[in-house]
Amino acid sequence: MDILKISKLKETFTEYIRVKFELFKLDLAEQLSNVLAQMIAYVVILLISGLMITFLSIALANFLNSFFKGESVGYLIVAGLYLLLLLLVFYSLKSGKLKTFFEKKLMENISSETSEKDE
Repeated sequence: MDILKISKLKETFTEYIRVKFELFKLDLAEQLSNVLAQMIAYVVILLISGLMITFLSIALANFLNSFFKGESVGYLIVAGLYLLLLLLVFYSLKSGKLKTFFEKKLMENISSETSEKDE
């Protein structure tokens, strides 16, 4: 009689472990698909934003060329603006402000996803 109960307990425990492992795999697959979908969305947004910035930069450079009555002055001014932006990004990287900003945003994103999952 005791052997029968132990055998049943062993079967139940084995089934429990198997179900828990399957649940873990499903949760992991869900999280990975969410991250992948979010990354794809960010890449699409980045591509569209890059195209938009490129065409707006060309338009601004052409406008400045006609304003200053030159052929390349506008392009040089726009390039100078991008150089200033690049220097600002380098300064932010060097000072750690950019890293702190992204770490904070990442932690907010992770904590909001876990709180949504708990609900």
